[in-house]
Amino acid sequence: MNASRLGRVRHCLCGLVGLAVFGQGCVVAQTVGPEPAIRRGAPVAAVASTTKAAEREAGKTEAYYQFMRSLLAEQTGDYQTAITWQKGALRIDPQSVVMHNHLAFLYMKRGDLRGAINAGEDALALEPENLQAHLFLAAVYQSLHNLSAAERYLREAVDLNPNRIETYLQLAALYAEAKKAQEAIAVYRRALDVDPGSLVIRYNLGRLYLEEGQPEQASQIFREILERDSEFDPALAALGMSLEAQGRLDEARETYQRALDDDPRNGELRERLAQLLLRQKDLDAALVEYRRLLDQEPNNSSFKLRIGFIYYEKRAYGEAVRAFRDILQQEPSNYEVRYYLGLTLEDDKRPDEALEELTQIPKSSPRYPDALFHRGYILSQKERYAEASDLLSTAGALKPNEGTIPYLLGLIYFQQKSYAQAIAQLERALGLEPSNAAYLYQLGSAFERSRQIDKAETIFRRLLVVDPKNADAYNYLGYMFADEGIKLDESVALVKQALALQPDNGAFVDSLGWAYYKKGMVDEALVELKRAVELTKKEDPTIFEHLGDVYFRKQMVPEAIREWERSLAIDGANEAVQRKLRKARDVISQGGG
Repeated sequence: MNASRLGRVRHCLCGLVGLAVFGQGCVVAQTVGPEPAIRRGAPVAAVASTTKAAEREAGKTEAYYQFMRSLLAEQTGDYQTAITWQKGALRIDPQSVVMHNHLAFLYMKRGDLRGAINAGEDALALEPENLQAHLFLAAVYQSLHNLSAAERYLREAVDLNPNRIETYLQLAALYAEAKKAQEAIAVYRRALDVDPGSLVIRYNLGRLYLEEGQPEQASQIFREILERDSEFDPALAALGMSLEAQGRLDEARETYQRALDDDPRNGELRERLAQLLLRQKDLDAALVEYRRLLDQEPNNSSFKLRIGFIYYEKRAYGEAVRAFRDILQQEPSNYEVRYYLGLTLEDDKRPDEALEELTQIPKSSPRYPDALFHRGYILSQKERYAEASDLLSTAGALKPNEGTIPYLLGLIYFQQKSYAQAIAQLERALGLEPSNAAYLYQLGSAFERSRQIDKAETIFRRLLVVDPKNADAYNYLGYMFADEGIKLDESVALVKQALALQPDNGAFVDSLGWAYYKKGMVDEALVELKRAVELTKKEDPTIFEHLGDVYFRKQMVPEAIREWERSLAIDGANEAVQRKLRKARDVISQGGG
């Protein structure tokens, strides 16, 4: 897009102060020649008149001289001296509106806004209809965020010159800043009555509609602009934004692409297209656009970071690591990037490298608590529980409202079978996020493992209210009832609800078989347990144990021994199965089975 077209679409008016000061031009006194001779014999009145005229001309000359000295001081940036000379000029010619306007401008340049306001108001006192003084005062009050005063002067300026489009634009921008969208729209509409062909007014009106969450009206206006001028590129880009805001992503994508065909070097527009492609989950296309952006700005870290994120989403962890490390070569203290590098290495199953990166994040970084959390998680995976707990406890103190931290601590204690500590941490996590299904599930499990069956039941029932389609919760509660030998009819019903959600889940089928077994439905149990073995991809010692129990109750002792041996081959430390196996072998040795 060329610079002239960009200039047409400035939403905010820059250089208002310059407009406000010398819009009328400077009135310069004529050059004064030698003092005229007084003719001998001239009347006294004539002599007095001539003298007064000469004094007036001399005053104009002195005022003009001091005014020019003020301008020279202004050009060197010495605004205090410029103000001093300007005040001197005004003492000689106090009725000069132009000089009052200029004094106001000098005060503003020096940062003395109160002085600027006083000088501007002096100009208005001399000439109440002075347009430039109105515009200047409006600009000063707007810089002071006194929007009501600025509005008053701008409205008066519009009344003074109803054909000056720039004033309408400034007033509309003021209303937009004051969050008075309807007033701003009305001003733009009035400006269009003055200049119906102005594309700039239409564009600003469309942008206002877009900013106010009315993308349908905005897109209609942008289409009107493009019908009048198909090369008005900002309207094409804004049309894409309005379509995107309406959720018409494919149309927005096509519109952005059309705009980029006309202006391929427009980085802002290409970045919008790239972000849209990410919304559409088109990672490959987004990657292409971000690489083009990086070609235009090779040192732009934000583009490199986005490229790294895309590779991470694509699970191309090696490429993501290279992108993040490329940034760190230029910015070794960019701890945000180092944090994401650590996460990528963690997900890429490179825990030691991840720990090395995360450990470099200092306490001064906002990412320090998050780095502690991930270090704790990695160490827990390495079963270095004490170190993990220390790190997580520190992270929890830094982020006391983050439920994930006590949740992970609870899991660590759970793995160590420290159920009381696990429950304490999980209840803390749940206090922060009462409807978190994962927290509820793990807390229910901790209560069950600590033999607090009633509390476990309460938690799982609460979970099923929060998440009625949680198949694992149905299965856990049903299996717990079966294992305890209580509420067996409900046990079967609960497990069947789990299977309705996941029909081919081998663990759920095992639970159903176990519930049948506890109800004395041995044949039905055998059918389900055999099916569980077939459905379970990884051999499960619990299923083999259950199958052995069913065979033993059916007095099929050799088959029971076979299944229990399969169970012990996977979990040789299970003392309960060892006892069952010894009992079955005794039966065989005594001629039973």
